[in-house]
Amino acid sequence: MASAFDSIRRDLGEVEVLVYNAGSGVWGSIEEATAADFEGAWRVNALGGFLASKQVIPAMKRTGRGSIVFVGATASRKAGARSAAFSAAKGAQRSLAESMARALWPAAIHVALIVVDGVVDLPRTRERMPDKPDSFFIKPDDVAEIGFRLTQQRPSAWSFEVEARPFRETW
Repeated sequence: MASAFDSIRRDLGEVEVLVYNAGSGVWGSIEEATAADFEGAWRVNALGGFLASKQVIPAMKRTGRGSIVFVGATASRKAGARSAAFSAAKGAQRSLAESMARALWPAAIHVALIVVDGVVDLPRTRERMPDKPDSFFIKPDDVAEIGFRLTQQRPSAWSFEVEARPFRETW
């Protein structure tokens, strides 16, 4: 992670916006998931966000501005029976983001979380769910737009948590 951010700083300058959109999890109940599944999901979803954030915070503090946007999941708030590793990891990610927001907002660094509540429209999800209509899926570009808009908010009315779900979702 450090060498990747060193390359970014060298080639493009300091990072002003970090979007942490890494998500990984193995689906299974507590009885089905292994310790390696659990740790792997936590490493990608929580530890990765922690390490990436530590790479950009010092420069953001020096300049007095910046945005860190995490892309989370509804599993961070309501776990399913078969999401033992994924939901725990996304819960850790959400808690990390909230802790960071409380610590960094006073330094003019906007930390926010997009809770994705639905299935993202990707080739692999379409393959697994070929019978679902377009309205069932969340379009990646639409989530990206939410992230962009979060980085454009004025400090007097920053959002921490925004939910994204398809309009036909029965929530």
